[in-house]
Amino acid sequence: MENFNTKEIIAIVLKNKKAIILVTILAAIASTVVSYMLKPKYKSYAVVFPVNLSPSSEESNTEQLLQYFNSEEVKNTVATKFDLYKHYEIDTAAAGSKSLFDLYFKSNISISPTLYESIDITVKDESPQMAKDIAQSLIDETNIFIRAIKKQRLGEYITNSQRIIELENRRIDSTNTKINELRTEYNIIDVTSQAKYLSKKMMENKPLTETDKKLFEGLRNKNTELEKLWNASEGQMKTLGEFKDQNDKYLLDYIGEISFTNVVSKPTLPDKKFFPVRWLIVSISTLSAFALAALFFILSNKSVRKVD
Repeated sequence: MENFNTKEIIAIVLKNKKAIILVTILAAIASTVVSYMLKPKYKSYAVVFPVNLSPSSEESNTEQLLQYFNSEEVKNTVATKFDLYKHYEIDTAAAGSKSLFDLYFKSNISISPTLYESIDITVKDESPQMAKDIAQSLIDETNIFIRAIKKQRLGEYITNSQRIIELENRRIDSTNTKINELRTEYNIIDVTSQAKYLSKKMMENKPLTETDKKLFEGLRNKNTELEKLWNASEGQMKTLGEFKDQNDKYLLDYIGEISFTNVVSKPTLPDKKFFPVRWLIVSISTLSAFALAALFFILSNKSVRKVD
């Protein structure tokens, strides 16, 4: 087993301190130059809460909204809107351009849930205005995308609802037709008043006309059937009203411009770059160069190695 003697290590470092210092200084200069060559990036933030969404399966509203934000449709729409392939200097004709774009997109755009069931949107870009615009567009396009899906579903609901309304209208028409046929055939207008009229006439032993006889037959034999038809008609009308109310709600949601994101914090316009942090780059590079140079001279000098 080999061990390093601390005193000998210090001695080797001090012996080669000029070379180590030189390497460290050169690394500091090089890292400083490189840090100034790096293009600055700015970061825009936004925070939104989900609204007007219905929970689906085991997903929460936040999880559902997050999936919409991370959808290919939203990503592609934003990419087209801002010509991000060109902005990221990606040749669309080159092999693997889509994979490369996805890598750039994910490295520059972060959409993640917070502990408070909100969604944090972070966009990094060399242009502060572009960072803000992309963040805002992500919110806008996600709303548009959800609205389109909801409209498609509502369109199906409206179509089915209207079919049911038409069916219910036909049932009501059929019931009303039967009622009118019975009333016309037996000259029934108002059951209560006509029944009183016949009772009074019969009690006074007044002769019944043919019309009265027909009315009497209708009231005696068809009154129960008429009552059932009237009750059925009332029930059908009530059901029809409920279907129409529901259909109106579908139509209201369909034509309405509903938002599905409650913006708690609007996309910020950054006024200070977050990258590069020059002092951090220079510090890490300088310390790394110092450590590597020292390690090189230590390992090069076999005299510091001892065998137990």
